[in-house]
Formats: sequence, structure tokens, C-alpha cells
Amino acid sequence: MTSADSPLPTRRLRVRRSAAITGAAFVAWLTVAPLSFSLIVERPLWGPLSAVLGVVLLFAPVAVSMWAWRSGVDVTTDGIVVRGMFTAREIPWRHIDGFATGDEGVQAILADQSQVRLDPLKPENLPQVLEIGGQELREDAPAEGER
Repeated sequence: MTSADSPLPTRRLRVRRSAAITGAAFVAWLTVAPLSFSLIVERPLWGPLSAVLGVVLLFAPVAVSMWAWRSGVDVTTDGIVVRGMFTAREIPWRHIDGFATGDEGVQAILADQSQVRLDPLKPENLPQVLEIGGQELREDAPAEGER
């Protein structure tokens, strides 16, 4: 295989939630672990209910850190993948008409004019997102009455 036959490398941008969330979840886990183990082992409140409460308290910070680590946005030359804790939605570039920014962050405007929030993507990431997708950055001119 020659270098001319090799496919172009896929460019990728991965945007995830702040690592501070995972750090805070770890500190929360360290804080609630003694109480959780106490509730599970000693069962001071209503027997089995204490054990259930202890397990929930023990795994809640773990679930938050898993969510922070897993959820986010992946941008490739094929499209954008919006990831949740247990889900992933792939949006090919041909279905994206544009992007909107505002107080709620960045949203992708789809061909059917619906919007998909791209958390935790920030407006300053848009030029890199458009470059990876082979798109051009253009700003729409304001309407006549908005000048």
C-alpha cells in the first residue's frame, strides 16, 4: 500500500465536562463512604431501608463522575456525536444547517429546523468544529429592523 492509497486521517475534537466535576464527586464519595458503610452494616434506621439508603449514598457520587466522564460532544469529519451517560446521538454534517449560540451555550440547527444542544461545547470552539467538518464560518447579517 502506498501513501497515496492510505485514507486521510480522521480529525477529531472531543469536548467533555470539566474534570472538576469528577474531583468533586470523588470528594463527595470520600465524605459519604463512612456514613454509607455505617448504614449498610449497622442498619440503624428501619432495617433494610438503611441498607438501601447506604448503597444509594455510596453510588451517587460514582454515577455523577461517570456522567461527567462519558457525556459530551465528539466532532469528526463525518459529523457530530452528542453523548449522554447511556446514550449517543450521531448527527451527520449533511443534516446540520448551522449553529446558534446564546446564554444556553451552542445548539446545532438541523435540516428540519429543530435544535440540539451541544453541551459542553462553547462558542469559542465553533471555528475548530467548522474546520473539522469542512464548513465555512459565516455570520448572518442582521435583518433590516435589527440594525
